[in-house]
Amino acid sequence: MHKNFSTICLVALLSWSTFLLAESDAEQSENAFAEGLEYQLINPPVPTQNDDGRIEVVELFLYACPHCNVLAPNLKAWAEDKSEYVLLRRVPAIVGAPWADQARVFYTAEKLGILEKSHAALFKSIHEEGDQYADDRSIMEFFVKQGVKEEDFFWAFRSPDVDEKVSQARILTVKYGIRGVPALIINGKYRTAQYFTGTQERLLKVLDMLVEKERDARDADIN
Repeated sequence: MHKNFSTICLVALLSWSTFLLAESDAEQSENAFAEGLEYQLINPPVPTQNDDGRIEVVELFLYACPHCNVLAPNLKAWAEDKSEYVLLRRVPAIVGAPWADQARVFYTAEKLGILEKSHAALFKSIHEEGDQYADDRSIMEFFVKQGVKEEDFFWAFRSPDVDEKVSQARILTVKYGIRGVPALIINGKYRTAQYFTGTQERLLKVLDMLVEKERDARDADIN
């Protein structure tokens, strides 16, 4: 990798977000969340990748992003509480070459079958322990700490499967139309992000609203 993970986090706050931060949560009800402010429509919608009837929520993240580090466990707990009707799917966002390097780490862990273990461990390593990953060897050393053999890491890291998934993540990032992370995509139809809502507390409230909106639409279709 060509740059340290800890130096790549995108700050994508829009100029009007300062106004949103100045407003108290008490002054904003969930019904007050407006299209074009706290969330946007995705046009055209992006097809979901699940067929079990649940609402798909895509978490777009970057390992180097401190806001993503804070959101990840909270969003995981949120999704587990709603697993009956919500499916959480992670996609590493790619808006530049260093982001692609981090996406490759995600899909390497997935290919090696250690993603659930390594995902939280890498966030912790970067943001709590201050570790830096400047090249392939330092990344390999992280994987070795997770119990992976060196040869298995290098086999997976540059494999065609991982290459393809990194390419797909790049395409999805463009289709979702995000400008920063963390960002959330609801059923391929809506996008919201912390740079829209100002705080993660409000981000999760917007997420709740959009999920319920999709549940109501689904129920109306059934009836």
